[in-house]
Amino acid sequence: MRETLVHEIMTIYLPWTLTAISIYAAVLNIKKKRASFAIYTLANIGWIAVNIYHKIYAQAALFVVFTGLSTWGWIEWGKRKWPT
Repeated sequence: MRETLVHEIMTIYLPWTLTAISIYAAVLNIKKKRASFAIYTLANIGWIAVNIYHKIYAQAALFVVFTGLSTWGWIEWGKRKWPT
């Protein structure tokens, strides 16, 4: 039973939740909100877990890079003054 629940979460619920979170982060990025990078970082970590669970290691590696880039974006945007 427990294994079935984990599989259902990693196959259905978590990917759809991460998709919604990623889209929300993209909208915030378009609006030049620094928080988009923090949200991307959280979503990317979730995608790493999903990809490892499904043994899609190349894509997991890609999301490790995306996590680094979103962290870098958070730091760089924190150094700049954006017009309001």
